[in-house]
Amino acid sequence: MNNDFVQRVKIIMKQGNFLLGIGDIASSTGVSQRQLRYWEKKGYIHPAQSSDAHKHRKYAYKTLMKVSMIQSYIDSGYTLSMAVKKASQHEEMSNALKHLVGDRLLDFKIIADGYEVDFGQVVGVSEKKHLIAVIRSGHPAEFVLRELESDEQA
Repeated sequence: MNNDFVQRVKIIMKQGNFLLGIGDIASSTGVSQRQLRYWEKKGYIHPAQSSDAHKHRKYAYKTLMKVSMIQSYIDSGYTLSMAVKKASQHEEMSNALKHLVGDRLLDFKIIADGYEVDFGQVVGVSEKKHLIAVIRSGHPAEFVLRELESDEQA
């Protein structure tokens, strides 16, 4: 069991205070700094921190995700206001996924052709069975119920 790694990931997932500069957001998403400032002025995005009368903006990692989502909707033909609305709906889903991983991640194993992620016991199923995500390069992720061996149960 990679307990140290799992505990570190859980702490990082719960903190969520990764900060990026406006240039980082712009270069990662292809959205210009000028456009980002406009979106901020309209209230679509918000810096996590700013100083010197907003000259040095720092954005949370989730803002990077939101900007990417907004831009993807714009690229698909949506207006800016509709893209923001749709991205905001997905932001709630992203927060739920972050919560899921932070709460349920029990173990992470490297296997010969990928990874296995243990999300723990499934309600209504034997305590010995855990939901395992199997992730292999070039293949869709799979979920399996696996009975833990006696040395894995702790």
